[in-house]
Amino acid sequence: MNSILPEKYHRSIYIFALIVMVIGLSTSKFLMSVSQLLLAANWLIEGNVKNKFIAFWKNKPALIISSLLLLHFVGLLYTTDFNYAFKDIRIKSPLFILPVITSTSQPLSRKVFHIVLQFFVAAAVFASFVSTLLFFDIIYLAVKQTKGISIFISHINFSVLISVTVFIAAYFMYYSKKVLSKIIWAIIIVWMVYFLTLLGALTGVAVLALTSFLLIIYFFVNSASNFVKYAGWVIVIGITVTSVYYVNWVYTDISKKEIVDFKKLEKHTAHGNVYEHDSITKAYENGHLIWIYYSTYELEESWNKRSSIKIDSKKLMSNPIYNTLVRFLSSQGKRKDADAVNGLTNNEIKAIERGVVNVDYQNIGGLKTRIYETFWEIEVYKNMDDANGHSFTQRLEYWKTAIDIIKKYPIFGVGTGDVPKAFEQQYIKSNSSLAQEWRLRSHNQYLSFAVAFGLFGLLWFLITLIYPFLKLNSSFNYLYIAFFIISIISFFTDDMLETQAGVTFFAFINCFLLFGDAES
Repeated sequence: MNSILPEKYHRSIYIFALIVMVIGLSTSKFLMSVSQLLLAANWLIEGNVKNKFIAFWKNKPALIISSLLLLHFVGLLYTTDFNYAFKDIRIKSPLFILPVITSTSQPLSRKVFHIVLQFFVAAAVFASFVSTLLFFDIIYLAVKQTKGISIFISHINFSVLISVTVFIAAYFMYYSKKVLSKIIWAIIIVWMVYFLTLLGALTGVAVLALTSFLLIIYFFVNSASNFVKYAGWVIVIGITVTSVYYVNWVYTDISKKEIVDFKKLEKHTAHGNVYEHDSITKAYENGHLIWIYYSTYELEESWNKRSSIKIDSKKLMSNPIYNTLVRFLSSQGKRKDADAVNGLTNNEIKAIERGVVNVDYQNIGGLKTRIYETFWEIEVYKNMDDANGHSFTQRLEYWKTAIDIIKKYPIFGVGTGDVPKAFEQQYIKSNSSLAQEWRLRSHNQYLSFAVAFGLFGLLWFLITLIYPFLKLNSSFNYLYIAFFIISIISFFTDDMLETQAGVTFFAFINCFLLFGDAES
């Protein structure tokens, strides 16, 4: 059965829906959903469904990608929580919907393909600008207090999306014939890299750096010029040495620790209140012990006079203002009392309200801040076995818990719907130090599939990733290879496919780059 509408109308609707999708990936879950509904409705009304499914069946990469959803139906055979299982399947429905539609729709001309990609970049740049203006209090929205610097989607997903944006911009910069166009694309690249460091998401920074590194190596190795090859290896070695030196410099800075004689610590503040001294907790900030010379009474009273946000409130970050204030004052080498709070500048008060835990974090770049914070988290985790509220060390707990579950159910896992229950039970059994609010899933896509579907499911997942890559139509599809590397790296530190935004981003970009361009 064919549609009563002319083909050109369906074509226009298809292209419009793709543009809505790429805008929504950076800015709106609602637009993502609307786009998929529009794509599906247009695909069905267009008719010729039987032939489309025949074409889909013959398209092995599309079939393999969509089979990932089938794995979740297999997992229903031995699950117990069907409510969660069907919710999970609904979230992951783009893994089937998008491969079917994009692989059986007429591929776009190179011009239209480029236009869709340019809308993707424009939306990402827009989202980064708005987020930056909010971060620096240039504009204000109520939502920013719960979203942090990334206000539209999770900062981890956004950081991965930014990495893809950088490589798309580099693609256009390389192929642009006009100098002005090259300059504009270069500016976009510089801005997005800067925003990525401002975002402070190590996942995104690592993904961008490693992907760039691997692509550079590929280019140099396959170059016909020996000079380019040798020069390339010099650059690669230089980047490696510089990176190691930089990280070691940050680590050396945080490793400095003051020596304290607890017997000689003063017992009272200048106002006569009792100081508290914790001689057991070995947590430092800029080399200063955090939990000595603090007066809870004076901190609360003086802070609540300086700020409209109460000291037990949370702001942007997950930690209460109290913890942030104590760490901030410790980073200055000050005692934690009324005099110290009264001595803070208005800018420092605002920084603490935003969740800035160290005086140096106001002045140094987001990347150094995040590296510094990661080393601090490791130090606290090692000395106090406390990962609560710390993104990197919490992941260590998540991964350890996931591996323990996999050891119990190594072949087929726990089933589609029993993953949350399995994690909850394992946290209790292992007597995890994580508070209830931090007892989350694995934050590693490979481990997530292994927990749910065992080693069998993990192998299935790896095949869906690798097979389309091996079946690329051209010998070097730069955009798809960049996306492929970004995906396999980011899956190590985030379970992107467990959220609507993440699974839609992955499924769409994967399929669009594989099936969207008629000339690829």
